[in-house]
Amino acid sequence: MKRKSIILHVLLFALIASGCTNKTTSLNNSGNSGETTKPNEQPGNTEESDTKPNQNDQSLLDFFLPAGSTARYKGEGNEFAKLDIDFAHPYEDYVILHENNGGAVIRRIYKIEKEQILKIEEKPVDLHEDFPSLQDINAMEPIGIYLKKPLNVGTVFGNWKIVEKDVTVETPYQTFDHAFVIEEKGEDFVNRKYFVEGFGEVKRESIMKSVDEEYIVTSTLESVTKPE
Repeated sequence: MKRKSIILHVLLFALIASGCTNKTTSLNNSGNSGETTKPNEQPGNTEESDTKPNQNDQSLLDFFLPAGSTARYKGEGNEFAKLDIDFAHPYEDYVILHENNGGAVIRRIYKIEKEQILKIEEKPVDLHEDFPSLQDINAMEPIGIYLKKPLNVGTVFGNWKIVEKDVTVETPYQTFDHAFVIEEKGEDFVNRKYFVEGFGEVKRESIMKSVDEEYIVTSTLESVTKPE
């Protein structure tokens, strides 16, 4: 099959590092001793009324699971589509994810801003590698935009575009009724991510097309474990 375009899942799978085949991600990334942000200092955790905020007031931190959570995704179409993702919020305005696809652990660092989420880092790491210090993270240059307001159909950031809202998404975990979809398209591929407030990504879908074949890889939310 022709694969000249690199789709999202294939990119991640190409980053496989030898020796990182433990499917259970157990974070031991406490090298930020003394710098951890308290929960009540996190964006979006200030006291508010029971009224749901409008989009302009909504913190984009709501599109990540709470610190200490783990999300597991059922994979189809590729042996590396099954994912375990751990969530950490070690510093104010930053979220760090460790994504284990059974072949590699990918660390992603995001900066939460009022109108957008910046992607600061994306690279394979050792399972027990410490978090970078806050000083090191502040010195990093953003490598892209992960999500951007307004969260409406037509919003464009980088190669991505919000293409649908209020979409129903069936997952092994539960059915979500108000997802929105971002999409990246190329000549022979389409990548989609399905977002739900309070969870973040609940589904990823990558479609590679050729003249006579379509190759589909999906990662769909299967379970969520949150700290007590």
